[in-house]
Amino acid sequence: MQGWFLLYCKGRKEALARTHLELRGVSCFLPELQVEKLKRGKPVMETQLLFPNYLFVRFDPFITSVQSIRSTPGVSSLVRTNGQILPVETAIVVALRQRLHQQQVQETELPQAGDRVTITDGPFVDLEAIYAEPDGKRRSLLMLEMMGQQQRLSVDNLSFKRS
Repeated sequence: MQGWFLLYCKGRKEALARTHLELRGVSCFLPELQVEKLKRGKPVMETQLLFPNYLFVRFDPFITSVQSIRSTPGVSSLVRTNGQILPVETAIVVALRQRLHQQQVQETELPQAGDRVTITDGPFVDLEAIYAEPDGKRRSLLMLEMMGQQQRLSVDNLSFKRS
């Protein structure tokens, strides 16, 4: 029975392990994010691993030998629970994929200045605000009424939605 398993890879060898496993027909998922960093004072987009040294692989241990997975270049070991190799819940992998895809889609679907938004995460969850403007590539400025005054609040783009 096929399932998602978690591999622990040697330092910075996740991509090497993924390449070799995919050549053997094993499905792999390496969660990566695009992160904005400052280099020499200029914003630069970099790919960053969500879980460094870890790689999700999908295979059937009764068909594909665990030893062949473990001996793949770049792989250190399979993650075990109480000494046993147990599959990761498929729902976790699906949710990770959806969240990463949602992040990519949401970057291009920002509201227009003046649109009403609802905050979906953080200390101001479920409060309504007004979209002001982008604050970099990953954040936006919202106008939130607190204590009778308009306050500017910088929020991650994944932490609000249009009302």
